[in-house]
Amino acid sequence: MRTGAKLTGPALKHSLGQNFILDPDLQRELARLTGLGENDTVLEIGAGSGMLTQALAEQVRAVTAVELDREMIPYLKAAVLSHPNVTVVQADILRFDWQAFAETHGNFHIAANLPYHVTTALLTQLTRLDLPILSMHLMLQKESAEKLCARAGEPGYGPLTLALSWRYEPEIRKYLPREAFTPPPRVDSAFISLTCREEPPTAVRDEQMMFDIIHAGFALRRKTLLNNLMNRYGLSREQTLAWLDSSGLSPTVRAEQIDIPGFAALADNAPSAIIR
Repeated sequence: MRTGAKLTGPALKHSLGQNFILDPDLQRELARLTGLGENDTVLEIGAGSGMLTQALAEQVRAVTAVELDREMIPYLKAAVLSHPNVTVVQADILRFDWQAFAETHGNFHIAANLPYHVTTALLTQLTRLDLPILSMHLMLQKESAEKLCARAGEPGYGPLTLALSWRYEPEIRKYLPREAFTPPPRVDSAFISLTCREEPPTAVRDEQMMFDIIHAGFALRRKTLLNNLMNRYGLSREQTLAWLDSSGLSPTVRAEQIDIPGFAALADNAPSAIIR
């Protein structure tokens, strides 16, 4: 891996989490790892200086490159001059008009070198929107990537893990050391792919109820699921114990020990007192 590369352009902004990969061979490898092809449309988040943008443009039908930093836009546009299939947009992705983009482009994929401080907010937003996203290919802090791939009982397993795994199959495709970036961040990174599932991993009668129960279960991590459900829904201990028993769950279980089928069982067996 080449090191010591320099970016010709505006000074990188720590406040925007700007840490770029300047090795074109590595960028092309990341583009290949997405598995995207000539019929695909990509929304790239945090396009920066345009190096991944160029690599993607060489293998897909169209790229919309979104960048927040106004000072970076001229350099991004210059980098993609020879790629007419790239559209550059200056925007804050947390305020992006996702519905308008979907209405214009139809099914699309996401590629991103996300500023680590916006990862949770953005992914949470995307799980709450009904968008035709076929896959997401994200450069994340190593710890964040591993949380999104965590299974019940593993560190980092939580509501966001469950929300993403309900719609997508996550897979870490490549680990990258901090030295691969300019300037080097304080943490190592991982490139993760989330591919849209054809069907949810299990059946549930009320998806909204299931996710309400998930959030209730994780409200206070030090408490058992029994206590969190009692607090959230105003149930008696006896009612909640009966609910857990009918769902095949122990009275001492905690939310982080329960997989998606377990939460689906809770939703399907929810007491009539809490059903909307």
